[in-house]
Amino acid sequence: MTTQTSRIRRFAGLTGPLIGAFMLAALTACGAGGGGSDDETSTPSISAEPTSAPESTEESPVPEESTPYLDPSLGDTTKPGSMTISGTVEEGVESGCLVLEHEGTVYGIFGDFDASVVYAGATVTLQGNVDDGMMSTCQQGTPFVVEDAQTLD
Repeated sequence: MTTQTSRIRRFAGLTGPLIGAFMLAALTACGAGGGGSDDETSTPSISAEPTSAPESTEESPVPEESTPYLDPSLGDTTKPGSMTISGTVEEGVESGCLVLEHEGTVYGIFGDFDASVVYAGATVTLQGNVDDGMMSTCQQGTPFVVEDAQTLD
C-alpha cells in the first residue's frame, strides 16, 4: 500500500465517525421540530381540509360580461421617441453600413427603407426611432430605425 493511500484511509477512519455523528444529530434535530413542543416523539399535524382564500370586497376592474375586456391604455400605437433627422448619408466604417450626422450626433441608418432614396451621398429627411438596444455589426453611431425616408435633392 502506498503512503498516499495509507494517509487517506487513516484520515477517513478518523473523520468517518465524526461525520456520522453530525448527520445523526442533524436528522434528529430536524425530526424533533414538532412546532416548538418539548416532546421529541410528537409529529406535526397535517390538515386534509382545504383552506379557502379570504373573500374580497373590492370590485374587479374587469366587467363580468361575455365579451373580453380590453384596457384602453394598452392600445397606444404611437411610438415614443419618434423623431425626424436630416442630412447627407455617408458610408459607414463597415462595409454596407450607412450613417447620417444630424445636429452633432452620428446615427447608424437601419430599417426597411427605399434604397433608391437612402444611399451614400443622398441628402435626405428620415423619420423613425432611436433603438439604443439594437445590436449591429456596423459599430458606428446611434442606431436609428427608419420608418419613412424622403429625398431633399
